[in-house]
Amino acid sequence: MTASKPRASDRVEQATGAAPRAKGATTARKAASSDEKESTFVLHKTPNYLFWCLHKTSMSVVTEELERAGTDITPVQYAALIGVQSYPGIDQGSLAQIIGYDRATIGGVIDRLEKKGLVDRRIHEQDRRARVLFLAPAGEELLPRLEDKVAEAQTRILAPLPEHERDRFLSMVAKLLSDDLPHAVGE
Repeated sequence: MTASKPRASDRVEQATGAAPRAKGATTARKAASSDEKESTFVLHKTPNYLFWCLHKTSMSVVTEELERAGTDITPVQYAALIGVQSYPGIDQGSLAQIIGYDRATIGGVIDRLEKKGLVDRRIHEQDRRARVLFLAPAGEELLPRLEDKVAEAQTRILAPLPEHERDRFLSMVAKLLSDDLPHAVGE
């Protein structure tokens, strides 16, 4: 019996010394035969599938680090908090744009952050119908506590790559996404 090829998340855990996670085990991994040769499953060589797997792995790692920080913040909520911190007074539509999130569902993210006391919605000074976002004091206090954990998650995500390849990998991914990469407000 041959050992199966480790998943990206397994390699992340090995490289960082993190404990293996029980949740997220995939039946596809068990079904694939990896006898010392590359997978012959066609999806394992397609960008769409590989980026989907990378997305799942990276979100899992970030979620785990946020949980280790003792918060119940999701990766998208963290991104929204960073967006509001970077652009105090931003409207929801612009926030959705800069964090690359769906405009139709960003309201639910903001609702949850507001219920947690992390974000304040205020009436826009020039347009009484519009709402703008600011960090609440609890949000301002929380973000610095999360910086190290999120930085650790970023390191864990890239851990399977040699250090000298990490910046190049990120540059290549950004190039692939150049037309779709969320842009800062006003760009």
